Amino acid sequence: MEKVNIGEKKPGRGGRLKNKLKQYKRVLSVSHKPDKDEFRKSMKITGSGIIFLGIIGFVIFLIYFLIQAIIGA
Repeated sequence: MEKVNIGEKKPGRGGRLKNKLKQYKRVLSVSHKPDKDEFRKSMKITGSGIIFLGIIGFVIFLIYFLIQAIIGA
């Protein structure tokens, strides 16, 4: 349970928006454009993850299809 001091106010909508914009500004100032090598590595990792999930989905589909064929026969 969070302690709240009696005299302390929570920020209003404007304060929350201002804090959120500060966080976005900080993220943008820290971030950088990836070089070619970093981009290629991230593309390889992302592509292999998509292919891996596709293979798992296809295997599950085949198992389901084979079970349906065995039960239906």
